[in-house]
Amino acid sequence: EALRSLAARAGVSLAPSSPAKTRSATIHEVSEAAAAFYQELLYSAQGGAARDYLKSRGLDKDTAVRFRLGLSPADGTGAGSLGARLMAQGYTTEQLVEAGLARRSEGGPARDFFRGRLMFPIADRRGRIAGFGARALGDSGPKYINTPASEAFDKGRILYGLDLASETVRARGQAVVVEGYMDVIAAHQHGHGNVVASMGTALTDAQMVQLRSLAPSVVLALDADAAGREATLRRLEEALVAAADRSSAAFSRRVGPIMHRDHIELRIALLPEGSDPDELMRTSPGAWDEVVAASVPGAEFLIGSLAGRFDLSTGAGKTEATRWAAGLIYASNPFDQERYHGHLARTLGVSPAALGPILRDLGKRSAARRRADRADGAAPPAPEATAGDLPGDPARKLEEHALAMLIQRPELRAMASATEPECFARSEDREIFTRCHEAATIEDLRSELDPSVHDRLAELSARDLEPAMIGESEAAMEQMLYRLQERRLRRLQDDLISGRDPLDAGDGLEVAIVGVNRRLREIHARRG
Repeated sequence: EALRSLAARAGVSLAPSSPAKTRSATIHEVSEAAAAFYQELLYSAQGGAARDYLKSRGLDKDTAVRFRLGLSPADGTGAGSLGARLMAQGYTTEQLVEAGLARRSEGGPARDFFRGRLMFPIADRRGRIAGFGARALGDSGPKYINTPASEAFDKGRILYGLDLASETVRARGQAVVVEGYMDVIAAHQHGHGNVVASMGTALTDAQMVQLRSLAPSVVLALDADAAGREATLRRLEEALVAAADRSSAAFSRRVGPIMHRDHIELRIALLPEGSDPDELMRTSPGAWDEVVAASVPGAEFLIGSLAGRFDLSTGAGKTEATRWAAGLIYASNPFDQERYHGHLARTLGVSPAALGPILRDLGKRSAARRRADRADGAAPPAPEATAGDLPGDPARKLEEHALAMLIQRPELRAMASATEPECFARSEDREIFTRCHEAATIEDLRSELDPSVHDRLAELSARDLEPAMIGESEAAMEQMLYRLQERRLRRLQDDLISGRDPLDAGDGLEVAIVGVNRRLREIHARRG
């Protein structure tokens, strides 16, 4: 990119170093031409409904022009289509298809990919348009669609609005990350020019690298819905717990792909219940600044979220939460560990003095396991099978089969409403399980998930399931959910009885064991 920029200044041409770079440059050029056409159409007679929509969302024309908003024509093949306009300018059908602006239909001509939608050009950090987001103006089809992945467009590597926000981010020393296009546009209109969007996905390492070069602090603005936060929680969990396996020398360079990359500070801002950034900035001008100012460090937020992920009213739930949080705390900066220790104690409702020895013991055993794994050169062992698993399959096969049925047979999902996500060992499976309750189709589910989980969803979606009548499927699902819950509770029971990770000594331990036994009896009773 630097060579191309210098060559343009000097007035010389460069031979392409690879076909991929040539394609990428062409995609930017075609996308720029498309954006100009869409913008022209928005302010024509055809754009009345789209302009009314923008007005209803409180956006003024100056802001819409700055973000180069546009309208795609409803006609996908005729004289008024994007394809007709760009081909008249000398572009080819192949170039339109490659840029994700057109699709070939079997036995017919290429057709515009975006039709009758409000268009959001998505630029890279240099301001070059790489793709588009598109919002439906009616009730037909999905609400939002994006340009298909290409050489130039990768949702995991682009932050919406960063080209316009970079100077303000650098000046303020902080970037605020939201999810949607309209959130970013409204923020900039109301004077919050350091806001960018991850376009509905959990923040990726590639995106953090870009923000790291501009500011030492990043705030993630999350809605108050627990399901909506699952992807972000999963990414934070992976980053922090993986960090515990870094040596002390590596710690100062790079601990975890998100939380400590070159000492960047990642904070979490939780929005008020039922609100989003766009609405908050329009209806309560000062509230946005208050929400950002009240943000907390990522590790502190995760510890605070334990109450929503574990049953902290029981000793067994506290034990599970402590086991999870131990890795989080020991992956943190050593100077922050005491503060997080105290925060965990308050969250669990126990004294720091009682919690300290347990955390230290967990940390020692975790480090010993990691040393043994490194010495053997082997990955951690897979979960062992239990009596509750499918015959002949390891424990994870039970989880995979149950999750595959929930994905492929939406009519069964209501049966799993009382099942805890912690019944699934893999973080990707927990995220899919949490999200699948809200999605009508597999495509809807895929659009709600972080791209890093798409391969796992495809794997589960393609899993062969035996044909079965509705009653048979319900009976099978009931049996699997029972086994998943039983297996999770028996693991807790074994830990407590054997004295591993006891959160409460003496009477507290006895109460925890009684609580697990009671829950086991309850699921046995439900099973009949």
